[in-house]
Amino acid sequence: MNFIDIRILSYLFLPILSFLILIFFGNRIKEKSHLVALPLIGLTLLNSVYFLFFSADKYFNIENSFEWFSTGSFSVSLGYMIDNVTVIMLCVVSLISFLVHLYSSEYMKGDSRYSRYYAFLGIFTFSMNGIVLSDSLIMMYIFWELVGLSSFLLIGFWFEKDRPPLAANKAFLTNRVGDIGMFIGIMILFFSIGTFNINDLVMGINSDSINLNLLTVAGILVFMGAVGKSAQFPLHIWLPDAMEGPTPVSALIHAATMVAAGVYMTFRIFPFLTETALAVIAVIGAITALMAAITAITRNDIKAVLAYSTISQLGYMIMALGVGAPVYAFFHLVTHAMFKACLFLCSGSVIHAMHHSLHHLDDHHTDPQDMNNMGGLKNKMPITHLTMLISTLAIAGVPFFSGFLSKDGILAAVLSYYVEHGTWSIILPIAGFGAAMITAFYMFRLIFKTFYGKPNKKEIYDHIHESPYAMTFPLILLSLLSFAFAFTAKINPLKSTGWFKDLIYSFGKSHNFLNMKYVNDGIKSAHYDAMYLSLTVAAIGIFISIVFYYMKKVNLEKISSLFNIFGLYSLSRNKFYIDRLYAFFIYNPFMKFSKISSIIDWDIYDQKIVDAWGWITLKLSDLSGSADYNILDQKIVDGVSKITNFSSKKLRKTQSGVLQNYLLAGFGCLVIIIILIQQIR
Repeated sequence: MNFIDIRILSYLFLPILSFLILIFFGNRIKEKSHLVALPLIGLTLLNSVYFLFFSADKYFNIENSFEWFSTGSFSVSLGYMIDNVTVIMLCVVSLISFLVHLYSSEYMKGDSRYSRYYAFLGIFTFSMNGIVLSDSLIMMYIFWELVGLSSFLLIGFWFEKDRPPLAANKAFLTNRVGDIGMFIGIMILFFSIGTFNINDLVMGINSDSINLNLLTVAGILVFMGAVGKSAQFPLHIWLPDAMEGPTPVSALIHAATMVAAGVYMTFRIFPFLTETALAVIAVIGAITALMAAITAITRNDIKAVLAYSTISQLGYMIMALGVGAPVYAFFHLVTHAMFKACLFLCSGSVIHAMHHSLHHLDDHHTDPQDMNNMGGLKNKMPITHLTMLISTLAIAGVPFFSGFLSKDGILAAVLSYYVEHGTWSIILPIAGFGAAMITAFYMFRLIFKTFYGKPNKKEIYDHIHESPYAMTFPLILLSLLSFAFAFTAKINPLKSTGWFKDLIYSFGKSHNFLNMKYVNDGIKSAHYDAMYLSLTVAAIGIFISIVFYYMKKVNLEKISSLFNIFGLYSLSRNKFYIDRLYAFFIYNPFMKFSKISSIIDWDIYDQKIVDAWGWITLKLSDLSGSADYNILDQKIVDGVSKITNFSSKKLRKTQSGVLQNYLLAGFGCLVIIIILIQQIR
């Protein structure tokens, strides 16, 4: 095993070491648990940065695998694959995880299960590392399920409350729906091509070893895993509820890592997705992006706004993959990780301050996450305000910020896709540019309602203060990484065009991504049109938000009533009734079916059949016992014994002991025998 192998394995297993130490010895360490977790996660971050600089502006690829088990001709191998994309993803996961660990040292201080919290963060980071490093779909699926388990533990961390356990169950069960489809798709590919290895699958498919229609079905089924993990329509319902977990968990799971796993997986399988499968993927992404953006408009919970924002941005990434822009999808995954993690941690900073203020006031009824209870926090929390504003500018697609770079490429791809395909594909640019405008609107709505204007509750405002350094440092770093220069910086000033572009370009050439059949070639030609249009819609969204929530020149109730004429406000407010539809068509029928099954099982099967057989058995047992005791025992067995006893008593009298009597009896019997013989003759 060489030095590189040791670094890779240490990267994978350091987080699980943190989990094992804290889960077994956490009760002894307690409030110092972060001193165990932080160094171990810090080492994984250093490892990932080492690989990033090691790859620099060249193509970087390391692969290794070993046989897991074999039965005859069937064998399964596990291994790792590190290339330029893997290196970038490793940096994203380890950086966000490290910052969340640091942030949590203050945010979670005093929690009764402090060590367990850090242990769960460790197993989650381990699971995500496994997905990123996997060289095969079966290994990815194993870690995929581990991510589901660890997210279940983190979402339901405060299980003593009513809602977190329900949210954890909802997330776990909803993801299982997508995971079943993913597993079936993986099996179809394996039995058609004979391997789980991703690179071997690509080579096998290029050799036409599988029917095109079957390949389409397999691709869509594998993509179902991404529909669940990346919260795409119609399996997106779990993510808003998952906000019941601690806010740092929301930043880790629902901004940068777990939900991005589906996009990362789809990026990896892109080379063998058919045109039909990609069209389905594009439509799902478009529906998700627009629907979630519309829903976010009417949320008043600060984390709920960010939850639906995350769903919408994930829809962007999926739509980009569907229209043949995998590089821009991955680019947006990385930029989104930075500014959305910053947004979630900023919201956590606000909630943390609200909690402290409410605790000081001994107020246990006011919701610390409701933006209607905030307002005017800019002066009280200047660092949180500035970093959240920078992140908001990034997600809104404002120039000089990272979101502008990645969104611009996606919207150009969507526009060129429509120009090429026409007809039905008009829904893609409508969704793309529409969601861009709405995103700018609701994000600045969040900023204005939280930080600007007069305090909605003066008594709460008076006790608000900025968060500690351990919480503000991650905000500052992530906000800096939300600027465009963080991704356009040149590693080698003489020949580099920007480190991110260099790494992705090298990867694309090596994997033939740039010349692949379904990669969109019209992105460059549509670039300027898409840029001008995206800037226009973003400006409109920001302007409307300023008029509505900063200048307050509009009566919001009248506007809501106006939009409700077309049903749009009700759709947004009620989350497009998706949860109600699920309840009506799935949950309630299932519960009724379960109740009917219970009645059949208990009232009919148990009481009428099982209990009836029990009654019959008891009656037969009574009859059998009566016959056994009263007839067999007392009449027959006891009767024979009584006769025997009576006969023995009578015969005993014949035994007098006088010899003459015995001789007389014997002579009498002899006479009788002689007489009988004579009669017979």
